[in-house]
Amino acid sequence: MMNGAAGTIGRGGADHALRAPRTRVPWVDIAVASLVLAALGWGWATRRDEGLDPHGWPGYLFGIAGTLMMLFAVGFSWRKRAAQGRATVAWWYNAHILLGLFGPVAVLIHARFAWGSINSSLALGAMGLVVASGLIARYVLGAARRRGSRWVEAWHYCHAPLCMVLVMAVIVHIYMAHAY
Repeated sequence: MMNGAAGTIGRGGADHALRAPRTRVPWVDIAVASLVLAALGWGWATRRDEGLDPHGWPGYLFGIAGTLMMLFAVGFSWRKRAAQGRATVAWWYNAHILLGLFGPVAVLIHARFAWGSINSSLALGAMGLVVASGLIARYVLGAARRRGSRWVEAWHYCHAPLCMVLVMAVIVHIYMAHAY
């Protein structure tokens, strides 16, 4: 490793400060949005299907899969602290975005797009707030950060606590679903 005025030479020997900034490829965002909308459309069309009852195995598995995807999305924060060198930040960020979109879709299919009991409604509402804050960060705050605005760093102090509320709400939901 070498730190100098020209930049930082890292593991790959690349001068990180001299690299051209990556630009977002709009067709990737469009493709992901199309997949999310298609999954939401399928879930909406099959929401009354008895085979996808949240208390039966197929519906239950959608809930488990969605919950696991959202837990793995938390890996992005973990990676920044503990998993140095296992994958690039860009890889973890993209995984965080994809899991943070498709996990909630699976949970919505599990919930049949309906508010249920108080604990499941709390979990569903917290999930919606986390997804909304993530989308705001991706499309609104990202542009502000590229323009040099520093106030956007405060967003992290909103998104991270919302994630913790979501985790606690999911734990309560799972406990209550099995206890009663």
